[in-house]
Amino acid sequence: MFFKNNLISLNKKQRVTEDVSSYNNCEMIEHFLKEKGGNHVSHLFFLQDKDFFWTENQKALIVYKRVFNTIFVLGDPIGEQTEIKNAINEFCQFNRENNLTPIFYQVSPEYMQYYHESGYRFLKVGEEGIVNLSQFSLEGKKGAKLRTRVNKFTKNDFTFRVVEPPYSHHFLSELKSISDAWLGNVKEKGFSVVSFSEDYVSRFPIALLCNAEGKIIAFATLATNYKHKITIDLMRKATDSPHGTMDVLFIHIFNWAKENGYEHCSLGMSPLSNVGNCKNAFLSEKAIRLVYLYGNSKYNFRGLKEFKDKFATSWEPKYIAYKKAFLPVMFLQLILLINKKQAIEKNSPDQTMIQKNEKIAL
Repeated sequence: MFFKNNLISLNKKQRVTEDVSSYNNCEMIEHFLKEKGGNHVSHLFFLQDKDFFWTENQKALIVYKRVFNTIFVLGDPIGEQTEIKNAINEFCQFNRENNLTPIFYQVSPEYMQYYHESGYRFLKVGEEGIVNLSQFSLEGKKGAKLRTRVNKFTKNDFTFRVVEPPYSHHFLSELKSISDAWLGNVKEKGFSVVSFSEDYVSRFPIALLCNAEGKIIAFATLATNYKHKITIDLMRKATDSPHGTMDVLFIHIFNWAKENGYEHCSLGMSPLSNVGNCKNAFLSEKAIRLVYLYGNSKYNFRGLKEFKDKFATSWEPKYIAYKKAFLPVMFLQLILLINKKQAIEKNSPDQTMIQKNEKIAL
């Protein structure tokens, strides 16, 4: 079903990895996500900067990227819940045979038992902000400030709408201009952090906030895990947008999502949030806490958490699962991976797939 004619047989033991960069592979993954459901990071698979691994029965998917001899997996395996434990075990075995070290980044509490049984230990790396759409409201004293802001934008003829692909080249160029201006001299990131590309944004519905003249002042791509949960993904605003623009965009998205049958809205990760802030935290977590407190001028960890706190009704912890690793080196490799935005090459449908017992050369 998945491997068609582009499989290069190296031996009888087949364990396949592949670059997620061809059109066929993206469509293959999208079909699998629709069938099995995704998770809080599965939409980032379409950034086309990762590789993927299918289990032998092709019922579970793992997406990862290699840094030297370390394999960083993004999120938990995708598949039926009964397949997750087997997927972790198969992937660990594959890496042992290739002298590689697998590390799982942003894993959820739901599957921690399976990682633990495979010998993993855990370190909290942040929290995912989640909005329960049935609970979200602007009524009462708590919502007064946001309610006033929305009313002001409405009074000044700002409008909101959600558009669906396909998109024209002119429309995508307009979004890219907003994105480029918003970035300034900052480079796009990758792996676990979304970045702008026309191919990527063309896959999703896009929420737009426009001024009275109809000019787009902010946009956000809307991804889904195919389980009644939507994610506010790539978000950018014009440099001359009025104060409160993103607040208003988010509120409109919540209302739209609720009207369209979604139950929850993910606000994405708040890195290092609530890590090492309790008395009995591990020393490594307390060290991370110092980065959260004193690295704010560069990364704005606290500002991001405060913004999402205005909307989130709950926070779900995320962990990095590792075995033997020198933590400073592990985090340095992760930072390099996230900050090294890779150029995407247009690949032919004939992708090379690497089999079990063949050393990976990426």
